[in-house]
Amino acid sequence: MKKQLLFIALFLFTAIASMAQSKSAFNKGDNLFNVGVGIGSPYFGTGYSSSLPVNPSVSYEIGVSDAISVGGQVSYASSKYDGYNYTFKESAIFFGARGSYHFNELLKLNPKFDLYGGASLGYVTVSISDNQSTVTGTASGFGFGLYAGGKYYLGKGTAIYSELGYQSLSFLNVGIAFKF
Repeated sequence: MKKQLLFIALFLFTAIASMAQSKSAFNKGDNLFNVGVGIGSPYFGTGYSSSLPVNPSVSYEIGVSDAISVGGQVSYASSKYDGYNYTFKESAIFFGARGSYHFNELLKLNPKFDLYGGASLGYVTVSISDNQSTVTGTASGFGFGLYAGGKYYLGKGTAIYSELGYQSLSFLNVGIAFKF
């Protein structure tokens, strides 16, 4: 029982101490550069294997207020289907704008954490081909997404991040972030 009470007291002390922090992990004028990889593409179906083990993604945002950032993103995904002497390949590139709302001040988070949610809107170009030259072509159209994410700062300007949601070309993006 004493161990449980000690654990609860330590948890409460840590929570209160983190809420008492005055400096936020995100502020107006901050530049955020993310380099990551996506897992789980919404564009390729069952039976497909990824041509790359992950979908690379790069994004940049600038803080226009202490809670809002805007910027752009580029992502790439590719996959192929092999079966019965038939190979079908797809690749997609997403170029888009993104905006995020950072909950740090609202929730009084510890400055090591940056919790945010946002939306993206962009353009997707998809190319397809097969090994029998019966299917080839490209198509393009608008792509959109919603995401929730978080960063944990390892130092003053370097963090690891994760974003979950329907955005760019993946359901889950993880990587490293730089703030300058």
